[in-house]
Amino acid sequence: MRHFSQIIGPFFLAYTLLSSSVSAQVCTNTTTTGAKQIASTVLVFARDATTSYTATSGLNAHGIPYQLVLVPQTGVTLPTLNSTATKGNYGGIIVLSEVSYGYTDGTGWHSALTTDQMQTMYDYQTAFGVRMVRIDVYPNVEFGTTTAIASTGCCNAGVEQLVSFSDVSSFPTAQLKAGAGISTAGLYHYPAVITDSSIAKEVAQFAPSSDGQFATTTTAAVINTFTGGRQQFVWFTSFATDWSQTSAYLQHAHIHWMTRGLFLGRRRIYFSTQVDDVQLSTYVYEPAGDRFRLRPTDLDNHVAWMKDINTRLPAGSKYVMELGHNGNGNIEWAIDSNYSGVCDPAGMISLDQPADPPLEFQKALGTGTSLWPTTPTTYPWTLACAKQDTLLVWFLTPANRDAYFHISHTFTHENENNATYSDIVHEITWNQAWLKQVGLDAGVFSSKGLIPPAITGLHNGDAIKAWMDNGITAAMGDNSRPPLRNTDNEHWPLISNVANNGYAGLTIMPRWSLPIYYNCAVASCTLDEWVNTSGGSGDFNYLLQFSKTTYTRSLFALRHDAFMFHQANLRTGDVDSFTVGSVTGTLSLLQIWTEVITQEMSRLTNWPLITLKHDDLATDMRNRMTRDACAPLLSWTLSADGKSISGASLTTTSNTCSVPIPVTFPGPATADGNGAVTSEQVGSDPLTLWATMSGSQRSFTFGSPIAL
Repeated sequence: MRHFSQIIGPFFLAYTLLSSSVSAQVCTNTTTTGAKQIASTVLVFARDATTSYTATSGLNAHGIPYQLVLVPQTGVTLPTLNSTATKGNYGGIIVLSEVSYGYTDGTGWHSALTTDQMQTMYDYQTAFGVRMVRIDVYPNVEFGTTTAIASTGCCNAGVEQLVSFSDVSSFPTAQLKAGAGISTAGLYHYPAVITDSSIAKEVAQFAPSSDGQFATTTTAAVINTFTGGRQQFVWFTSFATDWSQTSAYLQHAHIHWMTRGLFLGRRRIYFSTQVDDVQLSTYVYEPAGDRFRLRPTDLDNHVAWMKDINTRLPAGSKYVMELGHNGNGNIEWAIDSNYSGVCDPAGMISLDQPADPPLEFQKALGTGTSLWPTTPTTYPWTLACAKQDTLLVWFLTPANRDAYFHISHTFTHENENNATYSDIVHEITWNQAWLKQVGLDAGVFSSKGLIPPAITGLHNGDAIKAWMDNGITAAMGDNSRPPLRNTDNEHWPLISNVANNGYAGLTIMPRWSLPIYYNCAVASCTLDEWVNTSGGSGDFNYLLQFSKTTYTRSLFALRHDAFMFHQANLRTGDVDSFTVGSVTGTLSLLQIWTEVITQEMSRLTNWPLITLKHDDLATDMRNRMTRDACAPLLSWTLSADGKSISGASLTTTSNTCSVPIPVTFPGPATADGNGAVTSEQVGSDPLTLWATMSGSQRSFTFGSPIAL
């Protein structure tokens, strides 16, 4: 077995059997004089790196530092829990699946951590007021529980047993809703009953199973409080945050409970629906030969709908659609509508495009054949020409324009994988000129952003150079293509380099492609294309169920990746009526999908959903990457009597960082005067203070001590 340690951002991942020369220390004398200080790093135990994601992904999502210890069947030496009697090294402990194995020495199935090692951690918890989380355990007397049916778990294939929170009072900053059931499909679990209520309080429960085997509600999770004050959160279900919407949702309870709502990082949901190909028309998949182009009435309907949905989203929400424009589409329709000779030249830019090269084709620099005409050399049309198109005229009213966010999608939508530098300069600069002429750049516009046509050009150094030479710093990628994702941290963008992309320094932002296809305007079309081309099955409602479980998982994972739509997906009015929850109408595919996602988020949480324009989202992602590299660490101080947390402090490498560091608090808090601080609190979300690190440690005081 290869032993190694790796640093990824601020998170020290101990992929190693820690040296036996390292002895575990713990202070069991809780009367030691001097205030105790505890680092917020979470200690995580798992059997292997793959399954450890289930325990660590939620911490990483918030920005909470953790140390991962992989425990083989032969056991492991504990890391040093406390350096001195007053200095604790870990602010929380997570044990996944009890790090258990099946042994052939007659002892059966049990943890690779010894009883003495567990007691050492229990003593550390008691001495420093640190909480433990145990995920995927079997109900027994240790937890004040037993299985509801002797030695019986659930569920067989095809059997459903919903899980929900029955008591959310112990983790209020998580802002999860009690009584909202969610599927346990694929997550084996052991329905439990409490046998000792003096140590066990139920916080989550299973509903009766669909096959009738479990006829009543049973316990899914408890919080144990033992004599001496030691506490642990125990889940009687397996977890799989890499694919399970349910696991990604449930994890917020134990993370906020374990940290008491005081942690490095923040929780924020950024929800972005980007619409490509605006101004163009699209030949649809079905009916064959039909063509659709967005109409002013479609835009009006979406404006009214955005106003309505924002009244139904949790407090603090601000959802706005973002439109990616191709100016050549406007000119094409203006010329087709021009009977008075207003447009000169009287022809749009028409490119004879060859067959598309492979998606990940990397063009040799300086190669390729230019497709653009040699004249005119600059954007030639007048505003009077552009106004011959009724769709463009709609955007000329500032209130209409400002109901949406806007970004460039290039001028003609030329495939850029094998395009020349000259062609790309034309694509960027002509669209910039058109956007300025028609006033879209005076709205909420991302001047530094780009949605590349068909997400091409990201391995073409000439294209990236042309973008960056003309002010573009961040372009959208596609999560379905692994080379366009950052494999070091899913919350970071990818920064282009010469070897893989041909040119260095471009921010490539993650974005989800959906089973809502670019060339579909109605439900039957996108369903058929999903089934015929992408392995889909079932009816349109099943497609929506797939979308709900797949893409809310991304939001519960606190991913800030945008979602991809296209102009054909905005057809409203002359489509079949459809109902999503309380909303019924002749809805567009985008509206239907968004209602499904947002209604599910609002059913399960009180979290505000906020849209950032492309440029601001890129800044947010880059800042996350930058602050992780600063290795921030939060520590807290216990009160003299050891019954509460009285204050906290923040450090980084050299106590500097080029971007502010967020710290989340369960109640009112203030920062010292050693630098700037910005307060952020949206809706029912907890308070976050963004602290500037200018060479000194930052200290925080609380409006009230945080009880242990």
